[in-house]
Amino acid sequence: MTKRARHGDVIGILLAGGRSARMGRCKQTLPWIRDGRPTTVVAATHDTIAPFVGNVFMTVGLHARAIRESLEGREVAFLDVEPEGSMLDSARAGIRAALDAHAARILLHLSDHPAVRDTTIEQLLDDQTAPFDFVHPRRQGRGGHPIVLSPALARRILDQPLADGLRSARELPDVSVHAIEVDDPGIHLDLDTPGSWGKGLSSI
Repeated sequence: MTKRARHGDVIGILLAGGRSARMGRCKQTLPWIRDGRPTTVVAATHDTIAPFVGNVFMTVGLHARAIRESLEGREVAFLDVEPEGSMLDSARAGIRAALDAHAARILLHLSDHPAVRDTTIEQLLDDQTAPFDFVHPRRQGRGGHPIVLSPALARRILDQPLADGLRSARELPDVSVHAIEVDDPGIHLDLDTPGSWGKGLSSI
């Protein structure tokens, strides 16, 4: 696959419906640096996946207005979700929209993970990963984000009781899981607190 190759039949989902309680403010609108240019966390995360997918859906809740403004006109289909809902609830809203759009595969990412490398996305969407139901990156024995779902597994996620959220989807019967080893610290960089945000900025 060539660098930044777009997969028109892959739908991207960004989850941004939470309250950012531990950050104390909307974490998606915090300043960030991408490719040497100032931007915001959510814009950087959008720009990470957008070149590789046909469309991007984004779930938004309490901070919907600020997140929309922070994206500065980027092409996104917004999905309103309940701010008090779980991450799984938000993921299911995005999955429903992606399935309605006839996604061949679904690239699901968290809006507070802005440091994932292009090469990681390329590997996740490589043609050789297409037969698997659940594809995720792994570094030093620990899985991370984003993940890629098959439509078959996505439909099961909508109606299965998943006690541990999306992680539980890997344990469903007859689900094929594929982990890709990457040298990319960004798959684990979760900006939930002021300290994690500051540490992330200093590592750019």
